[in-house]
Amino acid sequence: MVLTESVVGTALSPKTFRWNQTDVILYALGVGARPPAELPLLNELAGPAVLPTFALIANWWAVKDLRSVLDLGAYPIVHSAQSLELYRPIGPTGELSVQARVSALWDTGKHAAVELTGQGTDADGTAFVTRSQTVVLGAGGFGGERRPSAEPDPEDAPDSWYDDVVRPEQAAIYRLSGDRNQLHIDPAAARKFGFDDVFLHGLCTLGFAARALINEIGGANPQRLTSLSCRFAKPVRLGAPLRTEMWRSGQDVRFRTLQGDVVALSSGSATLAGG
Repeated sequence: MVLTESVVGTALSPKTFRWNQTDVILYALGVGARPPAELPLLNELAGPAVLPTFALIANWWAVKDLRSVLDLGAYPIVHSAQSLELYRPIGPTGELSVQARVSALWDTGKHAAVELTGQGTDADGTAFVTRSQTVVLGAGGFGGERRPSAEPDPEDAPDSWYDDVVRPEQAAIYRLSGDRNQLHIDPAAARKFGFDDVFLHGLCTLGFAARALINEIGGANPQRLTSLSCRFAKPVRLGAPLRTEMWRSGQDVRFRTLQGDVVALSSGSATLAGG
C-alpha cells in the first residue's frame, strides 16, 4: 500500500496483558540485572521490584503488529524511537487492557515514520502511556510533513555515567520476554539483512539505560523513574561494554548510551521523581 495521512487515527484491537513475578524477574535478567547488587529486581521475596520499562513489554504487540494493521507488505521496518510515561508504579503481578492507535505519520523523503500511541489501563485508570516511532524504509515521498527534529545530545562533559556489560547471551535471554525477531539470535538471519552479526534489541538497550539511571541517580529505587524517551541510533553488539552518560537538571536528566565512541541511544531524556 501507499502510506498517506489517512492512516492517522487507525486503532489497533485492544489486548489484555497479564504478568506475574516470573515475568518481571525474567525481564530484569534480560536487560542486564545481576545479583547481588540488584537482588531486589530478582528475588520474589523482595517483591520483586519492577523496572518501569517492563511496561514496554505490554506495549510491544502494537509495534510488532504494525505491519499487518497498515498492510505494509514487504517494506522493511525499523523501530526508531520510544517514549514511556508512567502514571504509577507497575506491580509484580497484574492485568492491563492495552490500546494503541496511529497518532502521526511523517515523510522523511525516502522513508516514512509512523508514530503509535499506546495506553495501559486497569480498574484504577491509566497506568502508562507510550509513544513508539517506526520507520518504514522506502515508503516515503508521499508529500507528508517532515518528522520533528530530535533534540541534540549535550556537548559538555556528562555529570556522571554508568558502566555495564552486554553479555553474549543477553539477546537470547531478552527474547524470552516476547520479541523473537531472528536478527537477535540467528547470525545467518542477521547477515541476510546486511548486519555483521546478531545484535541487542533496541528496547533491551533502553532497559539497560533505565537501570543505569535508576542505579546512578535514582538510589536503586525503580519507582523514582517516571518517564524516559530516546531515539535508537545504532545497534548494540553482544559481549561488549556499554556506558550510559547523564546530565542532570533537578529531576530532569538527559542521557545517551554508547559502545565505545558509537552512540546507540541518542536524544535521551528522563524524569526521576524525588531527587
